[in-house]
Amino acid sequence: MINNDLFMTIVVMFVLSILCLLVLVGVAVWSGVEFYKSKTFKFLPIKISLIVISLLVIYLGIPFWFLGAAYNNYDSEKAEHFYDLAIKTALMPSVKALMYNEKGAYYAISFRGTEAIAAYEKSYEIKKDEAPLHQLCLLYTVKGDYDKAVGTCVQTSHNQMAAINSILNKNYPLALNVINIEFKNEQPTCWDYAVRGYIYRALGRKERFESDFETAFNLCPNNVKLNEIYENSRYYEEYYIDLRKKFHF
Repeated sequence: MINNDLFMTIVVMFVLSILCLLVLVGVAVWSGVEFYKSKTFKFLPIKISLIVISLLVIYLGIPFWFLGAAYNNYDSEKAEHFYDLAIKTALMPSVKALMYNEKGAYYAISFRGTEAIAAYEKSYEIKKDEAPLHQLCLLYTVKGDYDKAVGTCVQTSHNQMAAINSILNKNYPLALNVINIEFKNEQPTCWDYAVRGYIYRALGRKERFESDFETAFNLCPNNVKLNEIYENSRYYEEYYIDLRKKFHF
């Protein structure tokens, strides 16, 4: 889904492009009237500067026009075509990376996992920004690419997700080490306690399992999902198997 900052960027670029089109029309009319009256052009440096600046702004705005068109056609087959046009017309690397990131979001929402990963990876390849890595952390996990997932999740400080990856890979000692980072660096949530309790159960440490889940229930009382994790020793394995099918991995 589009965020407020990106929406404002699209609106601003659209307005600037319209203004620049008006400037071009104004320069053309001005020059035409001038040539009709005096058979010559005056203030050429100013006119050329206005034309060049206006064309540059319009060109920089074109990818955002196509991005807006993609949002307007989100539920149709045209959306993918507009995302491709936004990527092709992006002049600046940062804008091209943004367009790939938005295309990845479109694929992810459409549960097209392989295409989403490819788009997010391309975005990160162009610009080393954390935005696509947050999504890749989840998608690598769903796909079952645990080595990539753990590295990406730790890099973006998603220690809970990194621990879940180690759970899915049945590397419980590593999972415990990773989730404990969350307890050192952050204020742990009920989900952190639930993940660690889940790991303790897998390691056969029943007292620590019960203790962590007791804390989790106190932090998030009457939470249905939390109760499901407590009762099902294969909760995460089953949950991500279902997600893997949903994303067509």
